[in-house]
Amino acid sequence: MARDEMPAGLALICRGHANIRATHAKTLELTGDSELTASGTCIVGVDCVFDEDALLALRGGIRVRLTCGGCEDSFTARINPLFRRGDPLIFRRNPDPGPRTIAVAASKGSSMLDRDLIAALKQPDAALRVDIEPLRTDDAPRGALFIVGTPIGNDADISLRALDTLQSVDLIAAEDTRTLKTLLDRHGIRCKAVSFHDHNERSRTPQLLERIASGERIALVSDAGMPLLSDPGFNLVRAAHEEGVLITVVPGPDSVTAALAVSGIAPNDFRFVGFLPRKSGARRRLFADLKSAPHTTVFFEAPHRILDTLADLEAELGDRDVAVCKNLTKFGEEILRGSARQVCERIAQNGQPRGELAVVLAGSGAAQEQAGGDIVPDLAKMVEALLKDGVATKTIAAALASAGNMNRRDAYEYVVGLKG
Repeated sequence: MARDEMPAGLALICRGHANIRATHAKTLELTGDSELTASGTCIVGVDCVFDEDALLALRGGIRVRLTCGGCEDSFTARINPLFRRGDPLIFRRNPDPGPRTIAVAASKGSSMLDRDLIAALKQPDAALRVDIEPLRTDDAPRGALFIVGTPIGNDADISLRALDTLQSVDLIAAEDTRTLKTLLDRHGIRCKAVSFHDHNERSRTPQLLERIASGERIALVSDAGMPLLSDPGFNLVRAAHEEGVLITVVPGPDSVTAALAVSGIAPNDFRFVGFLPRKSGARRRLFADLKSAPHTTVFFEAPHRILDTLADLEAELGDRDVAVCKNLTKFGEEILRGSARQVCERIAQNGQPRGELAVVLAGSGAAQEQAGGDIVPDLAKMVEALLKDGVATKTIAAALASAGNMNRRDAYEYVVGLKG
């Protein structure tokens, strides 16, 4: 928003209340609720009515004037770039932007307001008018970047906070604007959008940063799930940090943790590697590096390559547990679990899968890699060191089970045997 395009001021109409205390030194709040609780020490007006779009258009410094029964008082503040539709109307004296706050750096808390004004607010049928006027200052208005998670398949999975954010920002940078439009239309949201994908990320990043520097609030979304996880956005977020841009995240569904949760494979210690290499040789080298890795590995794979990938996996890792999670949260959701060979056989019977595939691969600790049931050497050294330090057997067993993706009973028996 250009400096000479400052929005006009607006008025908020509220009621007073007999229980208003206004004794909080650091905050002041207007609420849409009709009643006050005993803990509402910062509230000065209830049943607040206002133009939410006009409020969201405010940027930079403001002057707030409160008028009731011939009494008035005022203070200055700065609009919080992280303010979203539906957030409470809290003015904080703290200068640092944060969630659930309309403005920061307020020059007064509720306890500092004129006490005649507070007395007037307690009278029956008291009416409070709050006028907010933009201030022209030398400080440029601050914008913000919102990283917003969207559903991985089922549009109903979007969070209320994500919806409020997408309704509040000035612009949405989307991996595919057509996919975004389908989501926004379902939820009745209208917002400007620009494409932001692998092919234009580098050129689009400085443009978006310039808009944020002018005071705009921009949301970054991918086609599905959390941005940056095998999706565009890393260059933008890194550059935003370097420029000192205010960044916040609105977390949502993602296929990585969803696949882990439903796979039946130990989720405590895992590594996400994104999409695997397209060529068999590179894939096999990656699997070979995982031969002794105790952690669970999650990766994405294209449907037309899944059989070749599972064949490479079996060739390098043998009879290792794997779960192929297809179309999570969508029609046709299916979890294929077993060894690589078993999953291959099921896919061959049912035909090549379509859609999105997230694959969860068990770590080596679950199978106790070495012959004779030995533990991976690094873990064995850990157990021996803890035993020497006198750590309790159960504590060591719990640590071993977590680090090695092992059954707790097997880990306990191993520690007991080593101790004996």
